[in-house]
Amino acid sequence: MKRMPRDSLKFDPIELFTAVSRSNNYKIEAEADIDDFLDKVGKSLKSSLKNQRLLNGKRVEALFAHVAGALGKCVMVKQEDSGAIFAAGMNVQAPDYSIALSDGTRFLVEVKNCHHGDPKEDYEFRKDYVERLENYARLQGTTVKFAIYFSRIRKWVLLSKESMTEHRNKYTTNFIEGYAKSEMISLGDRMIGTKPNLSIELIAKPEEESKINEDGLASIIIGNVKLYCDGNEIMSESEKHIAFYLIRFGDWTTDDPAAEMDGDRVKAIRYDFYPDVPWEEEQGFAMLGSLSSMVTSAYNEHTVYESKIYALDAGVNPDVFSVHIPDGYKGEQLPLWQFYIQPNMKFKI
Repeated sequence: MKRMPRDSLKFDPIELFTAVSRSNNYKIEAEADIDDFLDKVGKSLKSSLKNQRLLNGKRVEALFAHVAGALGKCVMVKQEDSGAIFAAGMNVQAPDYSIALSDGTRFLVEVKNCHHGDPKEDYEFRKDYVERLENYARLQGTTVKFAIYFSRIRKWVLLSKESMTEHRNKYTTNFIEGYAKSEMISLGDRMIGTKPNLSIELIAKPEEESKINEDGLASIIIGNVKLYCDGNEIMSESEKHIAFYLIRFGDWTTDDPAAEMDGDRVKAIRYDFYPDVPWEEEQGFAMLGSLSSMVTSAYNEHTVYESKIYALDAGVNPDVFSVHIPDGYKGEQLPLWQFYIQPNMKFKI
C-alpha cells in the first residue's frame, strides 16, 4: 500500500485560510487580514505543540492508518475528518478514517488513544458523540467502528458499539473485554509464535584485526551476519527477513551479547532473544506478540525518541513497517505459529 501524492503546501494553506475566513470575514486581497491569519495560525500551532495530550492523540491517529495499511487486508485507508460538512436534519461528525478491505467490506473508524494502566479501568464514549459519528456513517451507507490503542499495554482493539457496555449517557469498555471482542482480525492482525531462541550473530572479518587490547576492548569489522532459530541457522533470505523483523519488533528480550573467541581474537558476537515470561516448552513455541503491536513499534522508531514525540507522522508507506509472511507459509529453519483471534461478543469479565 502506497500513500497517494498530494501537494499539501499548495492546497492546505488556502483551505485553512478559507475556513478561518468564515468566522473572521477575511478578504483575499487585504494584507492586514493575511497578516492576522498568519499570526493566529502561528500562535495556535505553538500552543498545540505544547499540548502533549493533543500530540499523543494526533500521533496515534496517524499511526492507525499505517497499522491498517501494513496488516495486509486493506486496499484503501482514507482520512475522513477533513473539509466542510453540510447535513440536513441531524448532527453529524466525521470519524477519522474510511476503510476499504480486499473482500469489499467498507466501514469508518474513529481512533482513540487510551493511557490507562489498569486493564479493567473503563474507557468512556459519550452517547451524543457516538450518535453524531453514527449519523455520519448512516448517511454514507456504512457503519463506524472504534480503534483504541492501549498505549501502556501496547495493544490495539477494534470494536463495534455493540461490543461496549451501554449506560444512560455513555458507552464503556476496558482492555480485557475490548481485547476479547476486538475485530482487528478483519484488518489482518494475528499473533505470531516461533521456537526460542531467536539469535543474531555478527561475524568479524577473518582478515581484519580483532584482538582484545590491554583495556579489555576489541574493535571488529563485521564481515557476515547469521540468524538462528532454536539453534538452527536460517538460510532462506525471506526467512532471514522475517526473523530479523521479529527480533527487532517482537516482545522477546536479550541479555548482554556473548563473544565467541578464536584464541585472543574475537571471532563473533552473538545476541540471543528469548521470552521474558514463562512459556510451555512442551508445546514447542512461544508467542512473540501481535503484528499490530510490531507495526506500532516500527512506527515508533520514526516518530518517538527517548520517550519524546519528534514527529506526528512518517513520510513513508505502511509497507516499511510491515513484514511479508506469505499465505500458507511453511518455514524450513523458521517455523511460525500464526493465530487469528476471533472476537467473542459474549465475553464478560
